Formats: sequence, C-alpha cells, structure tokens
Amino acid sequence: MRGFFPWEGLGEGAKVDADKSLSHQIVAKEKPIANLNCHDVAGQAIQVVLGARMEKMCALRDHALNWDDPEGVHDMRVASRRLRSALSDFKPYLRKRSMPLKGLKAIAKSLGAVRDEDVVLAALEVLRAKADKEVAKGIGAIVAEHQRRRVQARSVLKHTIRSSAIAEFRDDFRTRLRTATNIPDSAGEKDANQVLTFSQAGTRIIGDRLKQLSDAGDAVYHPLQTKRLHKLRILAKRLRYAVELFAPCWGDEFKKSAAEIAYFQTSLGELHDCDIWITNLGARLKKETGAGLDHRQTNEAAVWLLRHFAGERTKHYCHALARWQKWQTEGFLDRLKAMIDADFRPGAELPKSKGAAEELTTS
Repeated sequence: MRGFFPWEGLGEGAKVDADKSLSHQIVAKEKPIANLNCHDVAGQAIQVVLGARMEKMCALRDHALNWDDPEGVHDMRVASRRLRSALSDFKPYLRKRSMPLKGLKAIAKSLGAVRDEDVVLAALEVLRAKADKEVAKGIGAIVAEHQRRRVQARSVLKHTIRSSAIAEFRDDFRTRLRTATNIPDSAGEKDANQVLTFSQAGTRIIGDRLKQLSDAGDAVYHPLQTKRLHKLRILAKRLRYAVELFAPCWGDEFKKSAAEIAYFQTSLGELHDCDIWITNLGARLKKETGAGLDHRQTNEAAVWLLRHFAGERTKHYCHALARWQKWQTEGFLDRLKAMIDADFRPGAELPKSKGAAEELTTS
C-alpha cells in the first residue's frame, strides 16, 4: 500500500510538477552495474545482473531492521521485488527450477507485511488529524490495532531475515546462479557467435511485457472489476521494471518511457489500495454490526474512513483512465515497441557502447 495519492487536492499545474518530481526520483535512483554493456552475451550478463540485485537486497538487511526509519523496510522490499521481477523476465533463459524462489518469496512476504502496516498507520495518523473529535477517537482505536499487528509482523521479519538466514540464502543463490543460464541462440545453431546479446534478450522480454499489458488494457474501461484492474497494475509494474533494466541499451528516451509507465502504475496502485481499504472496512462494519456501545466509536470511524476511500478511489481511477486514453491517442506503447524492434531487425546495428551509459540499473 502506498498511502495517499500525491496529486490529491492539487491543480493541473501542480500535477505536472508532481509528474516531473516522480520522473526525477526514478532516474535519480538508478545505479549502474559495473563492467557490463548491451553487447555482452546474454547468459553472462544475466548472471551479473541477478547476482548484483541479490547482493543489493541482502545488503539492505540492517537498514530494514532499523525501526526508527520505515524506509528501510520499503527499500529492501523494492529490492526484493526487482530481483523477483528480473528472475521472472529471465525465466526462459534459466535452467528449470535452478533458482531458490521459495526463500525469496518468504523474504518478500515478511517485508510486505511490515510495510503494509507502516503505510496504514501513516495514513490513519493523517486522517485522524483531519477528523472531528469523536471520529478521531475511533480512528485512534483502529491505530492501536494496527500497531499490535506491526509488532507481530516485525517479529516475523526479524526472524526471516536474521543474519544466518540471509547468509544461507546468499550462498545458495550464488551457487545456483553459476550454472543457471541456458541461453538459446537466435538462429537455432550452436555457434557461439550467434548467441543472443543482452540487448537482444531485452527486446524479447520487453516485447512480451508490452503485449501482456496491451492485451489486458481494456480492463481500465471497467472501473468496478477490481481483479482485472489489479492484474493490469501488476503488468504495468513488470513492464516498467523491464524497461528500467534495459534502459541503458536504448538511452534517455527509454528512461522517460519508464517514468511514464510509473505514473500509470501509481494511479492503479492507489486505486488498489483504496479497494483494500474498502474491503477491509466493509468487513469490519459487517462483523461489528449490533456489537454494542463498545464498538460505536470505531464503527463511526470506519464509516467515515469508508466514505473517504470510496471518494479517493474514483479520483485514482479517473487519473488511470485519462493516462491510458492519452497513451492510446498518442501511440505511446506503439512507439516503445518500435524502439525495441529497431534493435532486433536482421542486420540491425546494436547500440554503441557509451561506457557508464550502457551499465545496467539495480534500482
């Protein structure tokens, strides 16, 4: 869960500034992997990328366990997501069942449980300050419940990413990664000179992600079909991560495309968060109906919160719909496909090496 939509209450000019700010954050977070460029043989490059992403996630362990800074959990969670996304992208090029996904899923799940409570508590504190006295008391009781849940979630996380567990995961990952790649060549031959480059593998991966998002895109025209919208958000996120991963192969214009996809993903993400709030609050009210005076304040607070998030959901849906329609009108996804297709034409020249500009992102 992300909390509140950053454009809430802003005029169109401020919304544009928010767009620029988000774009800057995406670009600013990019950190290169040294000694790797788009001409590298895909198998070798994939091993380097996965190894670097695994190391980055593991290095964030101590930061994640610093309860004074909730961003530590967030950073490690994002790193785990990016590693899982890269593993999914590279699945056709990895030997079957070669990577330890089970351990990674457990890490991601425990990080997500803490992060969700952090975001819920931050949102409730903001809303409590806006509510009247009686509603604020009810929100305070709900806050106390989530504080207890966070204590439990932190306990699980502390155990899941204890030093010995992370060390074991890292060693297992490294061992498996050494023999994981199984790269098919582009011509169906065994000549090493015809094996895919990293750039060409990126063309295939992004092409697949683009098709998946395009095929699912009409979900945006069905605002009440929450599952389809949630799936669309996930597909947008996977495309964004893939574009960011291979952006050095196509340059700054590709980075801008990643930022554009991030805006759409954010709108759908905020919408999904509202759906979770609405579902949970509705279940709470159903359970406590007729429960007596002990629940009167929390019920009033739940109704107040339900009304708030129902209204917010409409705003986020409208932002997502407007951006998708803009993409359709301006041919955004078609242009992105044309950029990667140009790199994979028979005889097409691969991107020239530009030193650091061709290094891969680990953000």
